Amino acid sequence: MEQYEKWLKRIEETFLRYGIKSVTMDDISRELGISKKTLYQWVANKEDLVERVLTYFMQQEREQCEERRQKAANAVEEIFLVLEASTRRMQLMKANVVYDLQKYHRETWEKLRDYQKGFLYGVVRANLERGIQEGLYRKDLNVDITARLHIATIFQLFDEDLFPRTLYSKQELFHHYLKHYLHGIASEQGLKLLKGLQAHHL
Repeated sequence: MEQYEKWLKRIEETFLRYGIKSVTMDDISRELGISKKTLYQWVANKEDLVERVLTYFMQQEREQCEERRQKAANAVEEIFLVLEASTRRMQLMKANVVYDLQKYHRETWEKLRDYQKGFLYGVVRANLERGIQEGLYRKDLNVDITARLHIATIFQLFDEDLFPRTLYSKQELFHHYLKHYLHGIASEQGLKLLKGLQAHHL
C-alpha cells in the first residue's frame, strides 16, 4: 500500500507539471521505473489512473485540512495555513490541468466537482462560522452564500480566458483574491489581526 501511495504522489506531480493529456502511460511507467505490464496490473487504463490520482489528492487534502484546522490559533490563521499549502501546489501546476480534466476525463471531473460542493463547502463554511464566533468575521455575513461564492471564485481563477497566465501568475491571482475575500468578511478586530498576518504571508 505504501508503494502505491508513493507512485500516486509521483504521478500527481507529473500531471501537475506537464498536464494530463500530454502524459502517456509509457511516460508513467518510465517515471515509476516499472514495466507497462506491471502498470496495467495495477490500473485498467489511463482513465482509471487519473481517477486514482484524484482520489488520492482529495484524501490528502482532507487530512491536511484537518491538520491545519487544529493547528491554527484562529479562523484567519487557518486561511493562511491553507494558502501556504495551496501556493506550493499551484507553483507546480501547469495551466491546462483543470482543462484536461474537464475535456478528457469528464467522470473524474464530476467527482472533483462533488468534492468541491461537499467537502470544500463544509470546510469554508466551518471556517466562516469559527471566525464569526471568534469575533474576527462580520456577524452579518450570510454564511451559506459567502461559502458558495468563495468556492466558485477560487475555481474561476483557473480559467485561462479570464486570467491569461501570460498576464498573471496563479500565485499572484490567488494572493490578490484572498486579500479581497478576507477584507470583505473581516470584522474590525479581524482586520487588525489580518494586518499583522499579511506582513508574513501575503
